[in-house]
Amino acid sequence: MSSPPPLRRRSVTAVTLVGAFMAFLDATIVNIAVPDMETSFPRNSLGDLSWVLNGYNIAFAAFLVPFGRLADRWGRKRSFLLGLVVFTAASGLCALAGNVPLLVGARVLQAMGGALLVPTSLALLLEVFPAARRAAAVAAYGAASAVAAGIGPSVGGVLVALRGWELVFLVNLPLGAVTAAAGRRVLTESREPRGLPLPDLPGAGVLGVAVGALALAAVKAQDWGWGAPATLGFLALAAAALLVVALRSARHAAPVVDPALLRLRSFSVANAASLLFAIAFFATLLCNVLYLTAVWDYSTLRAGLAVTPAPIAASLVALPAERLARRFGARTVCVAGMLVFAAGACLYGTWIGPHPDFAGAWLPVSALTGIGAGASLPGLGAAALADVPPARFAVGTAANSAARQTGAVLGVALLVAAVGTPAPDALRHALQRGWLLAAASTVPAILLTLFLTGGTGRDGRAPAVAAEAEEEVSAPGSAATPRRAEP
Repeated sequence: MSSPPPLRRRSVTAVTLVGAFMAFLDATIVNIAVPDMETSFPRNSLGDLSWVLNGYNIAFAAFLVPFGRLADRWGRKRSFLLGLVVFTAASGLCALAGNVPLLVGARVLQAMGGALLVPTSLALLLEVFPAARRAAAVAAYGAASAVAAGIGPSVGGVLVALRGWELVFLVNLPLGAVTAAAGRRVLTESREPRGLPLPDLPGAGVLGVAVGALALAAVKAQDWGWGAPATLGFLALAAAALLVVALRSARHAAPVVDPALLRLRSFSVANAASLLFAIAFFATLLCNVLYLTAVWDYSTLRAGLAVTPAPIAASLVALPAERLARRFGARTVCVAGMLVFAAGACLYGTWIGPHPDFAGAWLPVSALTGIGAGASLPGLGAAALADVPPARFAVGTAANSAARQTGAVLGVALLVAAVGTPAPDALRHALQRGWLLAAASTVPAILLTLFLTGGTGRDGRAPAVAAEAEEEVSAPGSAATPRRAEP
């Protein structure tokens, strides 16, 4: 296939990155709206409202990979546009929701649209780049998703201040409509050959049940008790559902979790570390918002701006950290970043006082956590793809995103469990526990990252496993290089 003209390449890049940006932005932008939602829904607890965040993250994580495979079979342009329509329409339903259950349901629907957007956007993007430039395209895609997640709270703070939490969702309507109109003009349909097996959508649903049951047990354990039958029952349900996912993945032609990729040590270790570190990252993010609005009595707008230094620091560090990783190895840079992040979380929990001190206390600690996240998350994402064959970048990227979103679910759930429902005079100490929990959550991520090593082949792969993975690229159900749709 000849290389497309530069103008079309830029147009496709813009459309696909905006679509992915919307999906990743909504994974974090709603955090800042939680205090305003508490005002709108006074009868609902923080635990109830946490499902507005977790409902999105669970569905997003569970369906990223299977929807990517479905798009390979059905058509990537068609799937991308459908994802935009579903995401945009669900955003409108979120803004109109009159109660928390309806809002959570609309968020799940929104996440389903996002799960179609992300893998198809990357596949469509890679299609217009020659093989030699696809690594750069993947890096640009990763940067866009990181920026979207990072600026979510600050953008959300501005929107909530202007119109309330509903505007956080309404802003997606014009953006989605413009992107869909542009996508119809500039995108070209592509799909895999006919006969591609259907993805394991039931398996994705079971994975969602597993993550949801685990999150529910964590959120409700303080009320029910960790040894209560209900808590143990949901933990058992999560374990049983994960076992079902493992068994289905071992037998299905297009599984939710690809065993061939899991046999790549860098892929499995980096994704597991991404999940664990995301627990700490997303717990810290929500804890920051709650502390600023409830303890320091910041407005939503002021709180959104106050959390901005961390993503700025992360974006400034990401590129130098990537260069250091190429020189010294991802393991060294990621471990150093997580140690810095853990130090920042500890300082949040021990040094931030009850009275506002943005310049003297909050700003330096935020910069510290931002530097740690900027060195860790992109490095782990790159390490997860290091040994993945180029033709499977889309599936590999979707799996890494799913790991991070699963960590987000568990991070929010564990934070809610740690904070509980304290009296107003005990809220500060409860939130301090949340930060210290986040710091402790980095420990298993650091220990796991110590096992992260490169391949032993000349191209950086583990030869035997990489050869097996390459062989499976041409097998049915694999995410091979995009092909034009047949007339």
